[in-house]
Amino acid sequence: MKIAFLAGDVGNISGGANVIIEYAWRLQALGHEVVLVTHAPVRLASPPWHPRLPELRFQTFREAAGERFDFAFATWWLTWFDLWRVDSAVYGYLNQSLESRFHAEPHLKHLNRVTYSLPLLFVTEANWLAEFIRTVQPSGQVLYVRNGLSREHFPCVEAPAPRTGPLRVLVEGPWGIPFKGVAETFELLEEARARVELEVGWLSSSSGGQVPVVGGRPVRVHERIPINRVREVFQQYDVLLKLSRVEGMFGPPLEMFSQGGTALTYTVTGSDEYMVHGENSLLMPPHDRRQLPRYLEVLSASPAYLERMRTGALSTARAFPDWEASIGLLEGELRRLHREGLRHDALRPALEAMATLKEHWLDEVRHVEEVSLDAGPGERLLLERYRKLKSGSGLQTLKRLVPDSLKQSVRTFLTRRLE
Repeated sequence: MKIAFLAGDVGNISGGANVIIEYAWRLQALGHEVVLVTHAPVRLASPPWHPRLPELRFQTFREAAGERFDFAFATWWLTWFDLWRVDSAVYGYLNQSLESRFHAEPHLKHLNRVTYSLPLLFVTEANWLAEFIRTVQPSGQVLYVRNGLSREHFPCVEAPAPRTGPLRVLVEGPWGIPFKGVAETFELLEEARARVELEVGWLSSSSGGQVPVVGGRPVRVHERIPINRVREVFQQYDVLLKLSRVEGMFGPPLEMFSQGGTALTYTVTGSDEYMVHGENSLLMPPHDRRQLPRYLEVLSASPAYLERMRTGALSTARAFPDWEASIGLLEGELRRLHREGLRHDALRPALEAMATLKEHWLDEVRHVEEVSLDAGPGERLLLERYRKLKSGSGLQTLKRLVPDSLKQSVRTFLTRRLE
């Protein structure tokens, strides 16, 4: 089969990019022709953060325009609006989170919800997301495929390493994204420092130049670590702190489990995929974050309890499906759908029309910005990309081909539905 993944920035470190890479290269290894389609040519760092990146085939939308695919998948919500640009028998959405929660701006939230408006093929990593999609789009096909644990990059250790000295705590996440909760985590650690002795590190794809201080000492910063060396960082700590408030199914706690550590997180969506409070990890609701100092104090003061958490975590990792099993399940389902003749040709005009909705909204936001009213950070990011896109010849051709009456009809219909 010939499969396209419409990707954003896979050249930089992120959990979402890691999932896309695992899907692409493992399907390619099974004999399928796989292409990652992007707006601009991809230039990989040397060495790349993921060792499989050089093995993948990349094309721009212009280069992919003359090809026919069996499956084409959007991989985050903005790429959904580009699906019409590739010719495919089946259009799908590799949906890793309810991404409307990434943004504070109402228009962005509304646009994101549009991505569930058509009965596409949805592939998702979390049971809660599968249930959500089936509720809002009952006519679509939904495949629930859990992300696997990489035995290549995170082989399970024999046993948790003995703990000596202060409780070793590793914060995970990039700086500057509020729902990732990194700044909040360091504030809570400063409070906990009055009750328990800690050794603190920070694993980040982007530190933003920050070097947080806990207890008067700068934390150890592990920044932009290639994925095949991340386990070396995990092995240096006892507890992973990941206090993000928005997730699909997060991977770092499970990866920490494989290296003999436990985790402390919020009861965020997706945590129920493998985390069990009091058995392999400790969880707290976001509104009760003051539990964190107390939990750290318990783990520090009771080596036996910490050992129990770490042992339970390692057992969870050993029993968890690997990527080979997950992609094997996905491939079997794709082969079945291909054999049964699933076709989405009739949906391509609708996808094309939906793309004009995004363009129209960005025109409105650009006008707002030009008259000096405030636009949110997500809107400003999109505006910059929009200006580059709008200057291209492809978009001008699309505007000439789509009748104004069709554009207006789609806008009116969707505005009523969103209201």
